[in-house]
Amino acid sequence: MVKTPRKLAPPWLVWAMLGAWLAAAEPAAIRPLTLREAAELALAHNPSVQAVREHQEAARQVSRQARSVRLPRLDIKESFTNGNNPIYVFGSKLTQEKFTASDFDIGLLNNPDPINNLRTELTLYQSIWQGGQAEARQRMAALAEEIAATKLDQTQQNLLLEVVRHYFAVQLSHDSAETMRAAQRSAESSLERIRNMFDSGMVVKSDLLRMQVYLAEVKRELIEAENRLLLARTALDTDTGRQLGDGFRTTTPLQMRDLAAADLDTLVAEALANRPEIDELQRVVAIGREQANEARGYNRPHIGAFATFEYDQGTRSDASGTNYLLGVQLSYNIFDGMFKGAKVAEAEAGIRARESQLRHLSNQIGLQVKDAFLRLGATRQQHRVAAEAVGHAEESLRIMKDRYEAGLATLTDLLNAETALTGARTNLSRAVYEHHLAYASLELAAGRLSLTSPIFH
Repeated sequence: MVKTPRKLAPPWLVWAMLGAWLAAAEPAAIRPLTLREAAELALAHNPSVQAVREHQEAARQVSRQARSVRLPRLDIKESFTNGNNPIYVFGSKLTQEKFTASDFDIGLLNNPDPINNLRTELTLYQSIWQGGQAEARQRMAALAEEIAATKLDQTQQNLLLEVVRHYFAVQLSHDSAETMRAAQRSAESSLERIRNMFDSGMVVKSDLLRMQVYLAEVKRELIEAENRLLLARTALDTDTGRQLGDGFRTTTPLQMRDLAAADLDTLVAEALANRPEIDELQRVVAIGREQANEARGYNRPHIGAFATFEYDQGTRSDASGTNYLLGVQLSYNIFDGMFKGAKVAEAEAGIRARESQLRHLSNQIGLQVKDAFLRLGATRQQHRVAAEAVGHAEESLRIMKDRYEAGLATLTDLLNAETALTGARTNLSRAVYEHHLAYASLELAAGRLSLTSPIFH
């Protein structure tokens, strides 16, 4: 049996497959990302901002609905009826304009033959006055539209704070991981020296074992630091609406900056003037007043005008007719079981409740501003202390290594010095992170956190 030689793939297919494999194997480009770019992506793509924008559009449509009462309403109605009800038959013949003298026959009036009627009716209604209720509803809808705008501002400011928090958390986690890598290198170096000293009979085996345990603990903390870094990167990606993925590198450095703030009284005044929560609650109070006006409208007459055009057509003859009706109507409720008075009282109680909430919110905002202001000042002091501590810890470790090798210090002293340096470096990075977060929190508390804030430049 002769074997058929296997047919090789054409050269172009081989090169195409090789090119596809190389393209897939090529690592994705790492995108440099500044804090401002991350904030812009978040404002453009975060689902929470998009949801508020949709609520804002819904509020606009509600406002359109409220304004629609200014325009007339036009309805059309088509109906087909059949029957021998004497009144129905008599009226249908009149509207079809086929009534004759013979239809006055008493027998036909009492026992008429069935008749069909195809009716087309156009009705135009124009509300003239609803006791001020329509105007109150329009003002409430306009206020609700303004509230939706303040909600958008509030959501954007809160989102910007989260971007600052997670962006610099990436930097902090990266610095923490680098600190732990430095601690690992230092521990490995110390372990090598202790191993040499143990081989020379200068230290006991317990020192070697303790140093190995210490190195294992440092490696464990490094793993935790790397996990925190991955989580911080995921949080920032979530803030931006999943626009980043894994291919980005933060470029705004985590370092102390001169982020000056105004005096406390000025910040409190700005907060009371700018905070979207204040604007929102003020408009809620205004809506309450309009609800009271709407409730008072039940005590007033309602006036409207209407016009009706009717076409009637029979199905057993060519008879048809048209007619119209014009009119103005006034309606007024005389007694409703004291519903109107209770409705007004309910609205007025709601106004007083919202005014109390507004005063409470103003007090709380003043407290929030003071808290953020004090925390910002504290972070500056903490940074100075942490920077000094790093210098002291580095010098202490250098001395302790020399003393241990000379037999003048114990391994416990050396490990304490290693741990103190790692903690001091971590505290320094943490102090810088807290400083940026405190400044952004103060901007938020003052109601002015935006892309124009100094922290984004």
